[in-house]
Amino acid sequence: MRIALVPLDERPVCTQLAAGIARIAGLECVLPPATALPQVRQPGNAQALMDWLDTQESESSHLVVSLEGLGFGGLIPSRIGQESIPEVLRRWSALERPGASVYAFMLVPRTPDSLDAMEEPDYWNPHGPALHHLSAALCTGVGVEHAREAVPEDVRRDWLARRMRQHTLALAAIDLAGRKVIDRLVIGIDDAAEQSLSATDQHALEAWVARLELGDRARVQPGADEIGAVLVARTCLKILSASAPRIGVLCADPEALNRVAPYESAPVYETIRRQIESAGGHADFGQVNAGRWDAVMVIHPPEAARTPHADWAVAPDHHLDHAFAAATAKLVIDAADQAVVVGLADVHRPNGADPALISALDTAVAWPLLSSFAAWNTAGNTVGTVAAQLTAAWAGRSAGTYNPDEASLAMARRVVEDYGWMSVERARVRAELGSDPTLHDSVSPHDTRNPVLQRAEERLSRVLERPGLEGIRIAPESLVLPWRRTFEIELTLEKHP
Repeated sequence: MRIALVPLDERPVCTQLAAGIARIAGLECVLPPATALPQVRQPGNAQALMDWLDTQESESSHLVVSLEGLGFGGLIPSRIGQESIPEVLRRWSALERPGASVYAFMLVPRTPDSLDAMEEPDYWNPHGPALHHLSAALCTGVGVEHAREAVPEDVRRDWLARRMRQHTLALAAIDLAGRKVIDRLVIGIDDAAEQSLSATDQHALEAWVARLELGDRARVQPGADEIGAVLVARTCLKILSASAPRIGVLCADPEALNRVAPYESAPVYETIRRQIESAGGHADFGQVNAGRWDAVMVIHPPEAARTPHADWAVAPDHHLDHAFAAATAKLVIDAADQAVVVGLADVHRPNGADPALISALDTAVAWPLLSSFAAWNTAGNTVGTVAAQLTAAWAGRSAGTYNPDEASLAMARRVVEDYGWMSVERARVRAELGSDPTLHDSVSPHDTRNPVLQRAEERLSRVLERPGLEGIRIAPESLVLPWRRTFEIELTLEKHP
């Protein structure tokens, strides 16, 4: 009765976050050997992953599989690799053997408006912004020729050929869901815009899901790195025979849920609905109503447009709305009267938590009322994480296997990483390291115990000194940079008396 996970890549949000979701429900989630996983741009060992899946089909009741992880050896390898469609499908054939139930996911590729080639083909510097503009032009049909002229022909052809390959593979994945090789499929839209080829591809894939009448078997929705955790939560419901939780969605300004969050192509209420449903629950948008819900997700919604591209990590726009943050904190207190399991998804801005919200939660002493919290990267990442945590908590409580220590560790990790690191420490660390704020930085693997990082770890420890997070600490000298850049961190949290 365990879950086996082929992750999107080796980052903690793709591996440890998902494994932690299973532990909240009192279950085990196993991962492939580290030697089979990618290392940033170096692909994982596809044959080793196929062999590992062979063993897991008899040892695990459910498989949660990243199709990029299995087919290309990871997320970045899927963006830069030369694998053909037949080669990827051959690797996917490992899923066609009888055995465990298969919950799988893949992504519609992004086109970031950036010169940063760290996660993209080398030509992203200097052609990334022009490709982003071309994506919008091809979507709308406006200014196409001018946009084409700004990109060399060989770059255009390679970029479009890669998108066509991934779209073809997404259709093949939908076919596998239709043939019940894949029991549940989620196709995530990775960092999209409302006017982009990603949005065009999303609509095309949704149309085929509808034509094939796949219903709940296949979903197309915003998100990427969190989908493994979302599907692990869904398997927890199935394994523990728990009913689908009815999750109430509350927001201090319900109209704000109609806003489109940065890096997404649809209103945030659609992101919320689809993430909850992908995790196996039912979303109920409404007012506080005692006894109606199994869990509650409080949303700190996208702010009204202010500074373009503002985020908490590198372009924070220091205007803080303390009154609205206080209203969200009060909603957490109200929600705790309606359900035992309460989560908070902070999607006010990307890449971090709203410092005003953290302060309001401290003032209201609301942390002890929360079962889950997230505020990382995009709205899809954040909402999917909270949906997974709430679903796993509900499943564990229903079956009597709930592990409150794992739930508190999971929430503490998000507070440390999403607020302590992204909103506070990251900018300071980058300044001390002399990083270019417009690009991903590169930190030598020999600098992992850099004094700058050691001082940051000491300050992060103080983030946990708040009611509701007592008894949890950062293991000394455990802070590392898994991709040798400051965008994400890895650390060890431990319970102590």
